[in-house]
Amino acid sequence: MPFEIPFATMLEFASRGTNETAQLSKRICGNIKSGNARVIERLIYYMSELPQEHPISQMFNSNPVLVPAPRSTPMVEGAHWPTRILSEHLVNSGFGSTVQNLIERINPVPKSSNFYTAESRPSCNTHYDSLMCTPPEAFVEKIILMDDVFTLGRTSCACARRLKETYPNAEVLVFAAMRTRGFITTLDEIVKPSHQIMVYNPDQDSIVLPN
Repeated sequence: MPFEIPFATMLEFASRGTNETAQLSKRICGNIKSGNARVIERLIYYMSELPQEHPISQMFNSNPVLVPAPRSTPMVEGAHWPTRILSEHLVNSGFGSTVQNLIERINPVPKSSNFYTAESRPSCNTHYDSLMCTPPEAFVEKIILMDDVFTLGRTSCACARRLKETYPNAEVLVFAAMRTRGFITTLDEIVKPSHQIMVYNPDQDSIVLPN
């Protein structure tokens, strides 16, 4: 039976864009993926300027636990972890209560960025089978899975499924710094806060995204 997963993004990234704004979005994306503190703090500034009633502001209410999305391969000590860096900056700025590594990659999957077409990228179930959640040690009311760049939603969806299974009483949401716009050549603005719903169909292992 299909089910819904709320997700939010703050910035847009035109992977094939050619105008000046699109080119800037590519540089910002690279900086977020590299854990650039100045760029992440600028992102947090835009988040702090949102009205309290905005869905993204509401998302971070009630002291949620921020859970960094895992990389495509199992972590090794000292490895660069962009979503962990992003999560720590947010908690330090008052967005969320703690950062907890509640989900990990136990088997590697190919990096999605290595594939040009959506059909050739790892499926949601491929991601799901490569993940493991940490069993709860205490009650968790609200979890936000933190990602750096949201493209097809397969990694986020797989992580959210695992988290919801392990923490059935928790509200599970997804937040990503940027959303990829792969089919536009002209990007008008980069800062574009968005809160929407993705729908996962387990029978077809497919995700339906809005616009």
